[in-house]
Amino acid sequence: MRRNWQIKLLAIALLFSLLLVTGCTKQVFKFDIPESEIPTITVLAYHRILDGGPSFIDVSTSMFDNHLTWLEQNGYNVISYDKFIDFLDGKGNLPEKPVLITFDDGYKETYTNAMPILAKHEMPAVLFIYSNRMKDYSFDGGLSVTELREMQRKGWSIQAHTVTHADLSLFSPHAKASAMYEMAQNKKDIESKLGTEVTGLAYPYGAYTPEVEQWAQEAGFKAAFLIEEGPNTYDDIHPYRIKRHMLYQKDTLEDFARKVTSSPLQVIRTVPEQAQVIDYRPATVIADVVLPEGVKVVKVYADIESEDLSARFDAEKQRVIVDTASVGRGHHNMTIKLLGSDGRTYVYGWSYVIQ
Repeated sequence: MRRNWQIKLLAIALLFSLLLVTGCTKQVFKFDIPESEIPTITVLAYHRILDGGPSFIDVSTSMFDNHLTWLEQNGYNVISYDKFIDFLDGKGNLPEKPVLITFDDGYKETYTNAMPILAKHEMPAVLFIYSNRMKDYSFDGGLSVTELREMQRKGWSIQAHTVTHADLSLFSPHAKASAMYEMAQNKKDIESKLGTEVTGLAYPYGAYTPEVEQWAQEAGFKAAFLIEEGPNTYDDIHPYRIKRHMLYQKDTLEDFARKVTSSPLQVIRTVPEQAQVIDYRPATVIADVVLPEGVKVVKVYADIESEDLSARFDAEKQRVIVDTASVGRGHHNMTIKLLGSDGRTYVYGWSYVIQ
């Protein structure tokens, strides 16, 4: 009898070991974070998936895999670019808790590292690539046409990111011809090499102005994507100002979860205004907000392109004040995040240009 029990225990131990080796057990990632009460459309923005990468935009392979696992475990539905565009065109509905995964630039690691992880999870994605990163042959600095076609076969959509990764805000308002070349030629390059229609543009650096937005429409794009943080809502999603959550090397998995579950922050005024071009360096930037009834601000966060800034909340004026004396000239993506007394993270992002 004792020998039978020993055999059974040994069998259980062997089975458990086999499960570990074959990856049949999955770590469960759970955080006590309330989701937005308002239905949202989450768009994620990655650049490079690389272990030990030198840049603040590099995300490790294990963390990226954990991102996708967390989405699966928490009931999010990763959608294709085509499904997203159909929704914008009024031709279809989205599933509950939709997420669009996007990549910018066209790093080689998008093909070697990101693609296999997404394939493992059976999830589609979008790559916004600029022409200088796309060649007829394989090279370290970007992707070949053959590699891009393989990505398409595995559920990727390939969309536009200009010819040279140009800051389009620098062409505004007078150099329209140069901006149109950057956008239209990139669109033509991708369509001619891959044989598929290109309808989406990601503004390099997230940089745009009202003129650039109009030019993107004239170039034939149906949608344009920003690096302005925050969730998109069904009622007021702007097809040429689609917000995306940037993922950074410094982000923890809980940071990722807070971005995906974040609530839209109602903002009635910002100084500078969204996409405004100014000729001075402001010491502070402000945003006047409206919080849900009964919600109080517990903590305030602010950053520009992942650089943390000092911020405070004036409860009497319902105003977020961000110290920006250290911010230099150029295009900037500002994000403010308010941790509410209800446990939710309220997020708003906008951009402006200091010339």
